[in-house]
Amino acid sequence: MSRILIVSKTKMANNRVCVGGIDMDNKISVRLLDKNGYHESANTCTFNIREIWDIKYQRHNQRSFPHSEDVCVTSKNKLGKQNGYVSMFDLLNKMQIHVYEGDILDTFENKLKRTYAGALYISMDSVPNNSTCFWICDKDIKRKDDNGKIRYNYSSGFRKEYNIPYVGLEKNPTQIIPQGTLVRLSLANWWAPEISDIEERCYLQLSGWY
Repeated sequence: MSRILIVSKTKMANNRVCVGGIDMDNKISVRLLDKNGYHESANTCTFNIREIWDIKYQRHNQRSFPHSEDVCVTSKNKLGKQNGYVSMFDLLNKMQIHVYEGDILDTFENKLKRTYAGALYISMDSVPNNSTCFWICDKDIKRKDDNGKIRYNYSSGFRKEYNIPYVGLEKNPTQIIPQGTLVRLSLANWWAPEISDIEERCYLQLSGWY
């Protein structure tokens, strides 16, 4: 059994949720799947951010990089909730979890690429070891919705702007994420359009902030 601190809960297709956590005993990031290796239903998922659970898990036997954090939960017991007066940054620092600083392109081992439209992604020819990370944003990140979908705009200078979809569960998130905020980033599952010669990619997502 390991003590798991829940750090994110994000929406996926088909009313599923992706739950991210930190194994406080082994000091590693995990993504919690059910015992069969599937993301839980949003209607039945009992995990919430800042809760601490005692969890027994095993590595997902079909995991592939960069989604190396995937684990299957075989038993669980809620221990309580982390004190809200303790900052998430201090918790991560205590557990020796790496936090990126600087430009957003410095995250994920400097392996992010940009589409013409401004989306960020990783491709098969340059895959990082993890699909999640923490980052202290070096600039304000401004909300800029597109076609009814919540997105945030990050300007990297030299007229380079990146559009990042927000996948958290908050219905009306803030208009501006201030510079210096601790942010959690994630990479979506491998995907490519059905009618296209574009290779499979993992696109960058904004999971939440603290």
